[in-house]
Amino acid sequence: MRIGMLLACALSQSAWALAPCEPTSQVGNWCEVSITELHPTQGGVGQLQVDATARELADKSAEQLDKLMKKKEIPVVIAPDGGYWLVDRHHLTKALWQQGVKQARVKVIARLQDKTNFWSQMQNNHWAWLKDEQGQPLTPEQLPKHIGELPDYPYRTLAGQLQDAGYFSKKDQVYFVEFAWASWLGQQMDWQVVNAANLGDRLSQAKRLACSSKASTLPGYPGKQCRANQSRSDS
Repeated sequence: MRIGMLLACALSQSAWALAPCEPTSQVGNWCEVSITELHPTQGGVGQLQVDATARELADKSAEQLDKLMKKKEIPVVIAPDGGYWLVDRHHLTKALWQQGVKQARVKVIARLQDKTNFWSQMQNNHWAWLKDEQGQPLTPEQLPKHIGELPDYPYRTLAGQLQDAGYFSKKDQVYFVEFAWASWLGQQMDWQVVNAANLGDRLSQAKRLACSSKASTLPGYPGKQCRANQSRSDS
């Protein structure tokens, strides 16, 4: 708890002070909002990944944390009712919440005014992922109401580590690419249990799958590491 209090204090006392977010905040502006007001646009997170990020945050100085928050943009869309919808950085935001941080610095990337077509606009712009870990449809009403309520999707952790290792890319900076990979990996691996104890073995298996032709229809295929592996095998 003391670590979380220090982290929250570092953020609140930073020189990078921002105005509070408002329903009328302009697109492109940065502002500060309570994490409790951020609505998730996905059904879950890779909890192992969230926990690892939380540990990294706890080790950072106030200056390092300040630099990180400027680099790791947290994008939000303002809905017709004035609500704030988090369209990326769910893992980082949940890690901040776990560390006791109450406020988040966010960037407004859109303000949507059409209530009737809000969710179709969100999906058309790749600002929402209305599927569960296994790729089954979710309704907007089924999304968790708060960042702290996001359940664990173990295969999302696996996909995140695969991306970090260079086995696929976030093609054209489209959000939620990792979820397409997570669902596919689960199907290929028969939804075997993924946990901290076997993550290394599961990741090795996932790397082999990611470079196979079976993955060719997925976004971001092939990753630079797959190409590097192929170049070494050809030489």
